[in-house]
Amino acid sequence: MDIEEKLKILADSAKYDASCSSSGGRRKNTKDGIGNSEVSGICHSWGADGRCISLLKILMTNCCMYDCKYCINRCSNSIKRATFTPEEVAKLTIGFYKRNYIEGLFLSSAVIKSPDYTMENIIQAVRILREEYHFNGYIHAKTIPRK
Repeated sequence: MDIEEKLKILADSAKYDASCSSSGGRRKNTKDGIGNSEVSGICHSWGADGRCISLLKILMTNCCMYDCKYCINRCSNSIKRATFTPEEVAKLTIGFYKRNYIEGLFLSSAVIKSPDYTMENIIQAVRILREEYHFNGYIHAKTIPRK
């Protein structure tokens, strides 16, 4: 599965995280226009100064080992599954940032293998962004609790 297909799946799964919702806008570029708006993964939050901030909102994975009945990503649900590597998350974030689509990252995840394994992957993605790409933008990373 290519990274674009993963992005569609994991951005769609992330929209159910109630703390930050996607605008849902879809606006294609026109002949003499500049830029376009895509549904996949861009959400908006607000800074302390009231300024709107665009974030890439994705899950690390929607492959979950748990079967929480309220969750769209529960293991018994019949949905398309995907998992990003930490490197893919960092590369996507930097790519969107350099094209001025986003100012930061909102990263959450279903639980794959174990909560600790999932957190290790999230932390690795953040580490790559900060240490290898020197990304100083906003990062909102959800923590995964142990059961």
